[in-house]
Amino acid sequence: MTGLILFSSCRKNGVHTGDATLQFSDKMITFDTVFTSVSTVTKALKVFNPYKSDIQTTIRLVGGATSYFSINVDGVPIQQLKGGEVEIPAQDSIFIFIKANINPNGVNNPLLACDTLAFTTNGKRQNVELLAYGQDAHFIVIPTDTVRFLQEDGTVAFEIPYHAIAPEGQEVTWKNDKPYVIYGYAMVEQNAKLTIEKGTRVHLHKGGVLWVFDDGCLEVNGTKDEPVTFQGDRLDRWYDKDYSQWDRIWICESNRDSKINYAVIKNAFIGIQAETMERLKNGKLLLTNTVIKSSHLGLLAKTYTIEASNNVFMECVQSCVALTEGGDYTFVNNTICNGYLNRRGTSSLYINNFYEYEDKDKKRHIVPFDFTGNFVNNIVYGAKDSSEFSYSYVKEAKFEVSFENCLLKTTERWLANPITHTQTLLNKSPDFENEKEYDLRLKNTSPCKRAGKSVLWLQTDIEGNIRNTSSPSIGAYE
Repeated sequence: MTGLILFSSCRKNGVHTGDATLQFSDKMITFDTVFTSVSTVTKALKVFNPYKSDIQTTIRLVGGATSYFSINVDGVPIQQLKGGEVEIPAQDSIFIFIKANINPNGVNNPLLACDTLAFTTNGKRQNVELLAYGQDAHFIVIPTDTVRFLQEDGTVAFEIPYHAIAPEGQEVTWKNDKPYVIYGYAMVEQNAKLTIEKGTRVHLHKGGVLWVFDDGCLEVNGTKDEPVTFQGDRLDRWYDKDYSQWDRIWICESNRDSKINYAVIKNAFIGIQAETMERLKNGKLLLTNTVIKSSHLGLLAKTYTIEASNNVFMECVQSCVALTEGGDYTFVNNTICNGYLNRRGTSSLYINNFYEYEDKDKKRHIVPFDFTGNFVNNIVYGAKDSSEFSYSYVKEAKFEVSFENCLLKTTERWLANPITHTQTLLNKSPDFENEKEYDLRLKNTSPCKRAGKSVLWLQTDIEGNIRNTSSPSIGAYE
């Protein structure tokens, strides 16, 4: 093809001035090899003008001078294009050549190096994503299938491309050899199981989801000394307080239990979302010895069954725990404490027994669901002046909630509502070791010390310390 710049002065097709959409050979350019040199192979992106007149477009590498990528347009480096402006002949195309420049031995590299190639044509912007591997890891990047959600009339409401990390009917184990990096949706398919071994590190890119689909199963086998970690793929310390760096662990209904033991889940939009999407099944989420922190919302349940013990839920922009749309919940010896205060209008713990929505005519509808909640030896606390426990309910469905030997910060009118509480400490400080530094262990002066109900099956706390069997402490720490 003759050079773009040489042709620009002699074409007579005119320039397209209306709404224009370019066509691309790829929506994403990925470099999927483990690097052995500083620069990768060169990849080509074809950009096509489908119109009968020429098009002028502006091309920009969003990352600018700090980008890990370099590009040229038909052999001309983008820096030499005046204002990034390029003219594409009528019904013709240009080639953009792209390199990723990454030192394979650079330990400070991101796990995933990303950028965006932005095209602005007659005011309309289109993007092509650029993605390269910055460190050695197991990468889950390219979608292998699509799940479609249908409307009542059978038409497609929306669809989600995903990568099958545990294909239907299979059992897959992730070993602790090198990190796993998820870009997009990674799915445990129907009747499949994903087991994650102790010490494994799972990193999710912005918008990344670990999705345990209908009748799938997740088993996380961390230990006190080697927990399994789920966090974003930006490892800079600046991102440690990013409250929505990735999306969520999403667990749907199943006839098998999902188990998460000794995990650290942080920096997600939602740490864990467990929900029934279509119909109730027998499977539960068994959550033990796990810390969920620095997320937008810690644990969100919708019509689910959860048994949770020895967990810490802390530092969330919204609620640390939200149990909604009914369900069956047993929480024993958990610490739910939200020290995040900046414009937070939600409580640390919120529960309800209904789903609310508006129809196309803006008419409000409420769908009731039975709710049962048993809370034993839990701390529910936080930085708000008002309640850190709140609830809503409708009488059309069961709403049975009991608190035994808990510490609750609340202004709710207990006797006027269908909630029972026995031996509960109301509006007392739990006297943490250092709440500002997120050390939620109990001082010896804490009113939670030895104030719990005996739970014989729970022998140790989250740190492996032996619990007092006759009068254990309240919360995750003995």
